[in-house]
Amino acid sequence: MSYDFPRVQVASVEKEIDLESKAENDGRNDLPREDSKVFSNCENEAITKYDDIRHKGVLDAAKYLEPFKEKITNIKSKIEQKHFYIDEFKNRIQETLTSAKGSLSTLKSSFEVQDREVRNFKLANNLTRDPRSLTPIKIIIAFLLVLGLFAMEVKVNTTLLAPALEGGEGEGQSISAAVAALNVFVSFLAGFFVLKNFHSVIIFRRRISQFGLFIYSFFIIYLNICLGAYRAIAEQKGNAIAWGQTETKVTELAEYGSALFPWTVSGWSFYAAVLTFVGILFAVLSLLDGYFFNDPYPGYGSLGKERNENKKEMNRIRQHLASEVNSIFKNEVKKTGDQRDLLISKDLTEWSKNITILENIFSAYRRFAKKIDDDLDHVIGEYRSKNNMYRKTGEPQYWKDENGKIKTRYYNLPDSKIDPEKVFTDTALLYLNKDKIQNQMKIYQEKISEESNQYLNKLSEYHTEINKEVDETVNNYDVNRD
Repeated sequence: MSYDFPRVQVASVEKEIDLESKAENDGRNDLPREDSKVFSNCENEAITKYDDIRHKGVLDAAKYLEPFKEKITNIKSKIEQKHFYIDEFKNRIQETLTSAKGSLSTLKSSFEVQDREVRNFKLANNLTRDPRSLTPIKIIIAFLLVLGLFAMEVKVNTTLLAPALEGGEGEGQSISAAVAALNVFVSFLAGFFVLKNFHSVIIFRRRISQFGLFIYSFFIIYLNICLGAYRAIAEQKGNAIAWGQTETKVTELAEYGSALFPWTVSGWSFYAAVLTFVGILFAVLSLLDGYFFNDPYPGYGSLGKERNENKKEMNRIRQHLASEVNSIFKNEVKKTGDQRDLLISKDLTEWSKNITILENIFSAYRRFAKKIDDDLDHVIGEYRSKNNMYRKTGEPQYWKDENGKIKTRYYNLPDSKIDPEKVFTDTALLYLNKDKIQNQMKIYQEKISEESNQYLNKLSEYHTEINKEVDETVNNYDVNRD
């Protein structure tokens, strides 16, 4: 879409002002008079007519140019402003470093407190090793072991105990699960809460734990022996298959002893002994699992875990600080290049496009004004030629030049109405001709490229400077060498 100035035919203007009739009538009446120094009414009417046409063209062109003027102004302002600010970037880097230093400082303070506590614990308990802290893998292994022991004992006890129960496998499984829970789960808790306290520096706690474990061990051993005794009695009564037999056999013995008093039971079978042995074995294994869970020394594992977690987090921040800072610099370099290319390829191109439209309008107006200038000269020439045919007196004074000769150029449009820079005063400040447009584009492109290159150089210098600060930070918060 482009703007075209009005195209007016000379003949139509001459017809509108009735040039021939008025020229003939003025000539017959010897008008304008011989001493006249100003244009005739008909000539002024032609001038006014063309000025109205020109004025309308100017108003329409100015309205058409309004959005382009705004675009040119905005783009020009954007191109000419400063695009890259090293101080803003430095603030972003410093925020990253400050945040890292703050986190490292907090973590190191906690680590140092916890490290002193670990050292004090070592001295108090005469230890030289570091805590055996829990890890996700250790936790999973410990609990899988407990669950595995429980499932295995339930299966073994059910197989060995079910034949000795009237309820069969269902009753055997219920009793086996209850006994297995005591042998495995409770033993795990006893190992964790009781057996660990054997290392306690508090004598009373150590003695209480030793007494508690003795009572619990006696109970577990007694429980599993009773279970084996029950199986032995059932075999003797013929209620269960004895070792080496293929079917049950009712014995004629009158007294078999009581399962609650297992020392009164005679004739223990292999199955009864296995039942007792499995229960005690699984209880011991579970007890040891609880004992070694999170270090045998109570509280030592947790203390070391907190210290190690802080140390791990500090190492993570230290290891990633340099890469994070380098990534910010890398992104800024890419962003700078992209912004430079965008300014040149998009904004500068858009400015050139719009300023060229303005230049085209100004050039079109010059042609339009020159056409009006020539048309007016022609119309006035026609009027004077026709007028002179009917005059009886000499030519008016204003028809002649300074030397008294008849002018060959009858009208000249004032420069203030021909020059678009004087006509479109509110847009003239933005106007550039074709040569100046190309030159200004080159200036803008060099400005943008130079500014981006200077900024990239400053980034490179600052990168070298900040790498030293990063190295100092990494070294200052290195707790691995302590």
